[in-house]
Amino acid sequence: MQAKVISSFDKVIDVPVEGVTTFNEKPAVLEKYGKEIDRVLISKECIKRRLEAMAKEIGDDLKKFKEINCLVVLKGSIFFASDLIRLLDEGTPIRTKLDFIQCSSYGDKAFPNEEVKIEKYGDIEGEIILVIEDIVDKGGTLRKLQEFLTKRGKPFKTCVLLDKTQDKNPDLQLDYVGFKIPREFVGGYGLDYAGMYRGLSDIVVVKKELLKLQ
Repeated sequence: MQAKVISSFDKVIDVPVEGVTTFNEKPAVLEKYGKEIDRVLISKECIKRRLEAMAKEIGDDLKKFKEINCLVVLKGSIFFASDLIRLLDEGTPIRTKLDFIQCSSYGDKAFPNEEVKIEKYGDIEGEIILVIEDIVDKGGTLRKLQEFLTKRGKPFKTCVLLDKTQDKNPDLQLDYVGFKIPREFVGGYGLDYAGMYRGLSDIVVVKKELLKLQ
């Protein structure tokens, strides 16, 4: 399949099943993962360019706040969050504070469980909280977290790298979205399957025959 070439990154990008790339790239699956990964869905340059645009959008939108508390959902969001927060700190007048929260729903399964638990969190304070999540699928994890913050009277915005809901969860608050992706199980750029693929620079599609469907 031939990936679609993207040149504009100012708005959320709808990713086709063939994937997206830029003019200067020729993304390819690493040979050692050839039997496990089907294809590159989003190239590393597309990720970089889209994050730059997202940081500008967030900076413009939240410029009335002197400081934002970036609440990072562990573990998959770490790569996304570190790059985004660096862009916010270096490219906008906003000061950033960093906190982490851990929720469980995936485990080693290919699809999220219905039951979601918020397991670990510290003191969540600040004028405004920016929730940073790597991917939203059925929306259970993010919904639980948004309810958690709302009950505690915490004002927040939500920033998601990948939206896989296909607009089927209109009740979710998604303020900033990087990419809308098809119904594929993905890894790379912090996302994993059974602990693998987090360190890949591209976002890739895991082969269906590898998934442990339960």
